[in-house]
Amino acid sequence: MRVLVVAPQVPWPLTQGTAIRNYHIVRQLARRHEVTVLAYGSAEGTCGGLREAGVHIITAPTPPPRSMTRRALDLGITTTPDLARRLARQEMFQLAADTARDLCSSGDLDVVQIEGLEMAPIGLVAHRTAAEAGQRAPLLAYDAHNAEWVLQDRAFATDISSPMRWHGALYSAVQTRKLRRYERHLLEKADVTIAVSDRDADALRELGASRPVAVVPNGVDTEAYRPAEHDRQHDRQHHRRDDGRDALEPQLCVFTGKMDFRPNVDAMTWFCTRVWPHVLADTPEARLAIVGRDPLPRVRALAGRSIEVTGAVEDIQPWLRRAGVVVVPLRVGGGTRLKVLEAMALAKAIAATTLAVEGLAVSDGREALLADEPTALAEAVTKLMHDSHLRAALGGRARELAVSEYRWEVLVPRIERAWLARP
Repeated sequence: MRVLVVAPQVPWPLTQGTAIRNYHIVRQLARRHEVTVLAYGSAEGTCGGLREAGVHIITAPTPPPRSMTRRALDLGITTTPDLARRLARQEMFQLAADTARDLCSSGDLDVVQIEGLEMAPIGLVAHRTAAEAGQRAPLLAYDAHNAEWVLQDRAFATDISSPMRWHGALYSAVQTRKLRRYERHLLEKADVTIAVSDRDADALRELGASRPVAVVPNGVDTEAYRPAEHDRQHDRQHHRRDDGRDALEPQLCVFTGKMDFRPNVDAMTWFCTRVWPHVLADTPEARLAIVGRDPLPRVRALAGRSIEVTGAVEDIQPWLRRAGVVVVPLRVGGGTRLKVLEAMALAKAIAATTLAVEGLAVSDGREALLADEPTALAEAVTKLMHDSHLRAALGGRARELAVSEYRWEVLVPRIERAWLARP
């Protein structure tokens, strides 16, 4: 089939979750289909092998962020949610129409797949143009990286409890209403919607759309994320790997993520203020590394004697490999977390909130330790720091689950089956 994937950015390099999901979907689809990607950004070189795999990449320059003034004005004068306006630029609308016509000029376009709500306005233009230019309308698939209205609703519930965050609560309350309306409209337009978890699928169905919603969770490259032999067999602090990098450090906790992303900022602010003091009381030598690009000032302010804020790093794997415990204390958000899957694939010991593993077949005490209260989560962290056998057992079972259920080779064919199953 001929497939047009409409994405917010060229899915390379793999520096954030959206790019990771889109890259692996496109790479797997290219094994069986003729794939074109329309995205913002620059497509230099092979794009991680996508060009070598036969993927055609069409780009527009990344637009500057919308100003806070513009966003504030839009808050009250438009019914379109902020997320759907973020990348809606006239030059991309034109490029989407031109691309659709060009693809239809040499035969029908079979599928237009929209990757994430922020590209929905662009994807709808491409689909409408292809329907007018071709012999038949292509299937329209919407890959919902989040049930966005749920993410904003949860952010509202978190922020409303703190007067210092009431401005954020107001924003989320307005956006929740707008997103519910917009997502309902998008689900009715799409022939099939793909959700990343059963919970997200239920939240989208709650909007009342009658079209099918399939579930295809996020995945992980279990070959690229492979546990080192020394992590499994030599769990001691000062062992050195052949490449000279530091080995596992039981008292090191690591959190990974883009640190201007609201759920990540909330997670680390809460963890550092409410959980970390309990960890230090038990284990004074404990250290925490917050690893991720674009840390906001309030994230940088968390740095101290036992907490490091790294900013952007070339590769997160060395940090994860060193970690005695990978912490994922998310309290806001939706979908399935790539950061959890990456830690699972590396056979790492994970201490997380229940929300962090939502949508994954992870059980407390089997693949991870889960807790939502500060003292309970601190106890889970310190328990893992001091128990090498528990770390190994949890990590081993987490790796087994990642390999059996969450490899992209297993997941992407489910997208294709969803296409074929449309009414």
